[in-house]
Amino acid sequence: MLIIIWKGRNIVKKKFHLQDVILIALIAIAFGAIFVGTDWIYNVLYLVIGPFANEALFGLWIMAGPLTMYLVRVPGSAIIGETLGAAAEVLFGGTFGAAALISGIVQGFGSELGFTFLRYRNWGWASLLTSSITTTVVAFGYELFRLGYVKYSVPMIIALFTVRLISDIVFGAVLVKMIFSLVERSSVLHFNVSK
Repeated sequence: MLIIIWKGRNIVKKKFHLQDVILIALIAIAFGAIFVGTDWIYNVLYLVIGPFANEALFGLWIMAGPLTMYLVRVPGSAIIGETLGAAAEVLFGGTFGAAALISGIVQGFGSELGFTFLRYRNWGWASLLTSSITTTVVAFGYELFRLGYVKYSVPMIIALFTVRLISDIVFGAVLVKMIFSLVERSSVLHFNVSK
């Protein structure tokens, strides 16, 4: 059992400890499997709603970053968690192949940026919402060109961005906060971090 000793809700650690590395690896493996498991959902949704399928599911695909940051609370955790989740997806044979790894790095950077803006001091809704917004902006900017969205009309681009933002907030903020609350109440991890 992992035990992390946490003496305050607003603490940020300066370095990774062994239990952090183990926790990040577990999150990455779990989300890599989830990412691969959603490939068929994406394929079915794409047949029904076209490019909106990517946007509707996008929040699920960015959860590893904010969840890792929220549980580990070491600067850089969101990038590492999201990138390793994408690497696990590639190793598990995900549909998107090595491109998922590049996307994972971009998404992790976007997530990390939100926590950085609040200087890693806010562990409430503000940090998760900011992270969701920055992830949406950074990843959508990257994918404007990668996915060819730049060829769409402005109203279509705005619609795609809006669906992604909603998805990122639902999965990357609301669901991450719910998971954290469940983990905190379960006492599986005792959040108590020494500096």
